[in-house]
Amino acid sequence: MRDIKIPKGFIVFISGVPGTGKTTISYNLLKRHNDFRIVEETDLIREVLLGYNEYLITEYQPDSDFIKNINITDHNILLTLREAKKQCHHMKKSFEKIIERQQRKGIPTIINGVHIIPSVLNGICNNKNLIYINLYVNNETSIYNRIYGRAPSSYMLKHISLIYKTNQDLFTEVDFLSKNNEPYLFNNIDTTDLGLEETLKLIDKMIIKRTTALN
Repeated sequence: MRDIKIPKGFIVFISGVPGTGKTTISYNLLKRHNDFRIVEETDLIREVLLGYNEYLITEYQPDSDFIKNINITDHNILLTLREAKKQCHHMKKSFEKIIERQQRKGIPTIINGVHIIPSVLNGICNNKNLIYINLYVNNETSIYNRIYGRAPSSYMLKHISLIYKTNQDLFTEVDFLSKNNEPYLFNNIDTTDLGLEETLKLIDKMIIKRTTALN
């Protein structure tokens, strides 16, 4: 399966809440397929927008409706799906520019992050030459154990219920999208009991199905 052909400029979006395995999966997918590159600009986009928001508050009227509508949170604030959607909406144009650049250069690219909300990004670049893969887990204990395993003192451990609820809501949305859009464009993967190799093989199959459907 590792010798599958990745189309030039093919974009793999990997979404999911903390603890679902986005970073681990992304970097191992990169090792598995040398054609891929990982774009780590999503966090940078967030920081730039956060700084710009603070600039606007300083320079203009902080109580104006315009300023209130631009609400970019920092990394230690966990979001509901509704809040995450709003933030992704602010970042959408930046994501679009990244995709256009990578596709123009013909570079297969993995873009991951908690900022990736498939329902908001649906239709970006006309959904051409890309796939969405949402990673989720099916119980709170698994999320707790995963976050605890990598950072026993993480502030996120106090907010497992919120993280799990966002995880459930994201799964539900992606499941709906998968049934009401182009074939194999939106995909959920339950990583709760899946090993790394099993997950990677499943992603390979999804990429094959998606690229076949595009041809």
